[in-house]
Amino acid sequence: MRRAAAAFAGVTMLTGPAWAGSDAATVLATLDKLMTARSVAVRCGRSDATAAGLFQQKYELLTERAMTALKILISDLAPPHLEKLIETHFGEIDRRVSAVIAQESCDGPRIQQALQKYDSVANNTDTELIADIQN
Repeated sequence: MRRAAAAFAGVTMLTGPAWAGSDAATVLATLDKLMTARSVAVRCGRSDATAAGLFQQKYELLTERAMTALKILISDLAPPHLEKLIETHFGEIDRRVSAVIAQESCDGPRIQQALQKYDSVANNTDTELIADIQN
């Protein structure tokens, strides 16, 4: 499992130069942003059930796309290991978010930017998230 976690971390950090412009890089980078936004929203009290439901649907769709991309990049991992890999990666992002919140509070600029991303995804009626990567 450590090999898989290291592979995911390596893939996400190196996707820019290694696969610039590729679908896999875009999906993984977008998933990182949504993982951050999800963690911030939970920790900083985004409680609108409707928005949370819409965000969750889009998050799950993107997670499935990321699993497909990872399966192509790391072909020897079975789906349960891919799911665990994504969960482990989210745990790491959640720990980083917690540290930033402890340092800046929920009013900090990086946290506010993540909350804007959360709202943007939750309120976007278009289900195509990849086109929204720049937000």
